[in-house]
Amino acid sequence: MLLHTLLWFFSGSASAQSLEKIIIAYSAISPFQVIVKVAEDSGIFGKNGLETKLVFIEGGSRGAQALLAGEVPFVVSDGASAVTSRLAGADTTIIIGLVNTFPYTLISAPDIREVGDLKGKKVAISRFGSATDVATRFALRKVGLNPDRDVAMLQIGAQNARFAALKAGSVQAAVITPPFTLTARKLGFNSLLNMVDLNLPTSQSAVLTTDSLIRRNTELVGKVVKSFVDAIYFYKTQKKESIKILKKFLGYTSDEEVEEAYSEAGLKLVPSKPYPTLEGIQLILQSLEEKNPKARNRRAEEFVNVSFLEKLDKSGYIDQLYKATK
Repeated sequence: MLLHTLLWFFSGSASAQSLEKIIIAYSAISPFQVIVKVAEDSGIFGKNGLETKLVFIEGGSRGAQALLAGEVPFVVSDGASAVTSRLAGADTTIIIGLVNTFPYTLISAPDIREVGDLKGKKVAISRFGSATDVATRFALRKVGLNPDRDVAMLQIGAQNARFAALKAGSVQAAVITPPFTLTARKLGFNSLLNMVDLNLPTSQSAVLTTDSLIRRNTELVGKVVKSFVDAIYFYKTQKKESIKILKKFLGYTSDEEVEEAYSEAGLKLVPSKPYPTLEGIQLILQSLEEKNPKARNRRAEEFVNVSFLEKLDKSGYIDQLYKATK
């Protein structure tokens, strides 16, 4: 797949000579990364002078590896991948924060009606050390439970596997995101904890690049940042077209599910001015300190470059976009 993409990158056609060709990777097929697809399908990348090829590289760590290998210049991934890579000596940096909080909901079997009822029960996450693991631990501590003593955290895998385990009774609670939240409600499962309401900052979805690329091609990075800002505006204001793109991206057939994903993820969680959250990155660093001493005494500012977004913001461009729709 990547070889095919690289051949596309260098092949070029006469009609596209005026556009700068780039490859952008994304690491998850989720409503939290759909903005990159919106930028492509709406023609926004093209309007900003870019001809893009999107490549799916599953998993944040693999996406970061492709970035560092020079296979892709940008990747949409979780911010934690940029942090861990930089701690290991790489020059990864976050230039856009697409989702700056944990977007998860902790759902439970019908007989588990309160968070306290989870004591002694099994909770499904994807993998230890993953965003679902970190988020669940933060959330349980926030409501007074000890995730190491009061519950049994089980590595179940992807969201559909976690949901299947809950339905089968193998676990009594599971961490999910929209639109599985809609399906869960329909089946009578309880929504114990919406982590968005806890306002726990993190870098759930972000756009990553490298310091070396920024030094080498400042203009390109500026075009990419502007494209994401434009795509967020399109997503928030052009509902019909955005839902069509989201439906295709996610592969869902239910209009109700796509509506849930659009409203609960895109409208609520993606900021109009997509600055990365420094507080969230600092919490990621704190969570890594025990296993990685290099995370100690590091500042969140070391892991982001907001100069491109800041320049666009200070020019009044973003405010003018949204002013036109009021």
